[in-house]
Amino acid sequence: MIRERLKELAVENLDLDPNEIDFDSKISDLDIDSIDLVDFIMLIEDEYSVEFSDEELDEIETLADIVSVIESKN
Repeated sequence: MIRERLKELAVENLDLDPNEIDFDSKISDLDIDSIDLVDFIMLIEDEYSVEFSDEELDEIETLADIVSVIESKN
């Protein structure tokens, strides 16, 4: 469920093609710049009522990493 919603949010907010989203791809390979990533993380924090620590943010390299953080907090 988290993956599906995260994919929807990425398509809606990051202008990504849903067919090209691979949760194991590096975020940098998805052409998401740092400002867009910060905005996306803030959206996710609101959506899931979670807060990412600075350490967690530093460790995020893939969309799968974002899913893992959300799952660990729920």
